Amino acid sequence: MNIIRGISAIPRGLIRPVVTIGNFDGVHLGHQGLLNRVIRHANELAGTSVVITFEPHPLKVLRPEKAPRLLISLQEKIEIFQSLGIQVVICGDFTIEFARQSADEFIRTVLSEKIGAKVVLIGPNYIFGKDREGNIDLLRERGKGLGFEVGVVGPVEIDGHRVSSSRIREHLAKGEVDKAARLLGRYYAIEGIVTPGHHRGMELGYPTANIYTVDETLPEEGIYAVKVVHGNETIDGACYIGTQPTFAGEKVGVEVNLFDFGGTLYHEHLKILFVKMIREERRFQDKETLIRQIREDVERAKEVLREEVRR
Repeated sequence: MNIIRGISAIPRGLIRPVVTIGNFDGVHLGHQGLLNRVIRHANELAGTSVVITFEPHPLKVLRPEKAPRLLISLQEKIEIFQSLGIQVVICGDFTIEFARQSADEFIRTVLSEKIGAKVVLIGPNYIFGKDREGNIDLLRERGKGLGFEVGVVGPVEIDGHRVSSSRIREHLAKGEVDKAARLLGRYYAIEGIVTPGHHRGMELGYPTANIYTVDETLPEEGIYAVKVVHGNETIDGACYIGTQPTFAGEKVGVEVNLFDFGGTLYHEHLKILFVKMIREERRFQDKETLIRQIREDVERAKEVLREEVRR
């Protein structure tokens, strides 16, 4: 896959490009439906499948107070594009200057002159350009004169509701990681580096790896059954997200207890795949009560993960 950083770096000579445009936060099943259509159409034309996405999220530039917490990083997004079979990803820098570009100018300079689009496939609510003046009708009208077709790919629905990034965030805010996974088509995941902690897990008999993560969206505070990717192996475990209220903590942290693992993990990179919430965060009256609850949480997590294998 060819990754192009910046609109100005787009090379000439892309072969019959079939293009889609969007933020694709989460690359959920709705996004995947659109991306798969792009790939199929490009194959039919013996052309090139192209995704245009932007960094940072436009709202982080235009209205930072309204900007959503992102579900995945740009790097994760690119990895998923590649796994699906996208051939070219153009990562545009979203700046105030770019936001001032008219819809007509974007169509003419980016889609037509730089990329040479043959087909543009978009979602049903696509809006673009300065003051959100560009829409599907404008894109189709300009496409007729510039030599590209425009297609609209409808949304994907699950349980009668449209799959969307905002809906996934709502599920995560409630700890409903299993429901979020249905919309994503995979487990929701965060990544991070193992850092030294207070060693409270060790004192309680359940050592944990403390994770430093820059992922913006954490599930609701509580205990989760998880799968942990460490290098080339995947290990079952239980993850705690919270402030450790029993010990008067304040800062939200992420800790994971890996089952049947005896090695050291400091400074190692881990990816945590959330399978199901075990319980919400709560404060315990003393350490002994907490230990009994942790024992129950671990057994419940193991049971959940066994059930997951049997599905």
